[in-house]
Amino acid sequence: MSKRAEADDRGRIVIPHEIREKHGDRYRVVELNDRVELIPLGDDPIEGLRDAVGDAFDDKSIAEIKREARAAAREEAIDDATEG
Repeated sequence: MSKRAEADDRGRIVIPHEIREKHGDRYRVVELNDRVELIPLGDDPIEGLRDAVGDAFDDKSIAEIKREARAAAREEAIDDATEG
């Protein structure tokens, strides 16, 4: 299913009713290089992300995933601060 949605003046996007009925009301917003994806969050959000990204998290604990994400965010923040 493909639907079109536009952000309002406050940046909000309404997820169509049919999609919310099928996937729920909670989503993780994931920014990739070429797109933004909404990942439905079930009872176990980490498992939902694992399902969405395939084997990218194989053999990694939640602590390792968090540590790597924080390190990447820190590096990006430092790069942004030194560029401007």
